[in-house]
Amino acid sequence: MVAQEQNKKRDFEQEILDSLRDSSFGMTITSIAEGIDTTRNTVYRYLALLEGKRKVFKKKVGRYVLYFSKEKSWEYLDNMRPTYKSLISNMKKEFPNSEDSIKRIGKGIVNSLNLQINLEGYERLESLKDLSNKELFELIKNILPLMNIFDNDVTVKITELDKENKFAIYQISNSNMLEGEEYLYHFHLLTGFLSEKLSNVLDKKVSCKIEKYEIFKSREDSYINISIEIL
Repeated sequence: MVAQEQNKKRDFEQEILDSLRDSSFGMTITSIAEGIDTTRNTVYRYLALLEGKRKVFKKKVGRYVLYFSKEKSWEYLDNMRPTYKSLISNMKKEFPNSEDSIKRIGKGIVNSLNLQINLEGYERLESLKDLSNKELFELIKNILPLMNIFDNDVTVKITELDKENKFAIYQISNSNMLEGEEYLYHFHLLTGFLSEKLSNVLDKKVSCKIEKYEIFKSREDSYINISIEIL
């Protein structure tokens, strides 16, 4: 009876949304339940309500069903988008042909940029190392849009995956940072960040680089191809 009274006072929808907003790599029902100290049945029930309200969505990645928030925890950064784009374009202007240096900066900010990777979000798995490469590549496709805090509607798809599941190419489109070549340093930062972050998490060397891009008048038509290789 006491537990029921306490549950009535809790806002489970908000607690679940807060947990999902803090997880770039999604969460399972079990990891959500453990994180907010409640039962799987309670989480399942409220996730169904949140899906109905279109506040969360789920993706099946290999053996696991991961839940993501449709609302990012960085909404306030929308107002900073013009400032960030101006910073990127001026970096390009003041430091032309410095792609490698910009990528190194991306690697260097891994420990200070708080894009959390939830290592408990896979039915008690200890780390992402327990996923197969194919599952990992699929997961990266799903979380890339959530990591790009300045793009709410960015689209990501896998255009190439080798037979050994060690190399994949992702095509990013409909991005605010594809409105002109002056913003491309953003993606050099991103590739540096991804290669360092994934290398640390997987305890393997991971290469990430820009393969190709095309900028058109419409950002919906513009795209950039980024490769990730597990060495």
